[in-house]
Amino acid sequence: MNEIQYLKSAMAAIAAVAVLGLAGCSTTAGVEATARTAWDDQGARTLEKNVVFNSGSLKGDIQIVDIKSAMVGDIMKAQATLRSKDRDTLPFQYRFDWFDAGGFEINSGAGAWKPLLLTGRETKTIQAVAPDPRAKEFKLKIREPD
Repeated sequence: MNEIQYLKSAMAAIAAVAVLGLAGCSTTAGVEATARTAWDDQGARTLEKNVVFNSGSLKGDIQIVDIKSAMVGDIMKAQATLRSKDRDTLPFQYRFDWFDAGGFEINSGAGAWKPLLLTGRETKTIQAVAPDPRAKEFKLKIREPD
């Protein structure tokens, strides 16, 4: 084998290992629930909600029953109620990402993924507090564990 063939083989092996390594990492959220503070015609605070399922398997396993937020002083607090749609115990990971009124992320990528275990048909409530008073919107991300 000459030097060029050896280098091509080595590069192909490195690329294959990199692809397999990335396939095992679950970096994308399978479920994203977004809530944004808005105000109605009378000036009352409302919460606009949106849920997106990026994973067909998670859509069959988990239900987002409710999403709420409240202001504690000038800090936003978020709460979500989740329900397992499966009879088996299911492990998940979740995190809250926070955004200002303009939609810019606050403390980008600083939130760690937290473990969540739902037993068959169990309902659990999870909560988080914004890291900054500028937070007016949050996104709850849920994924299968790595």
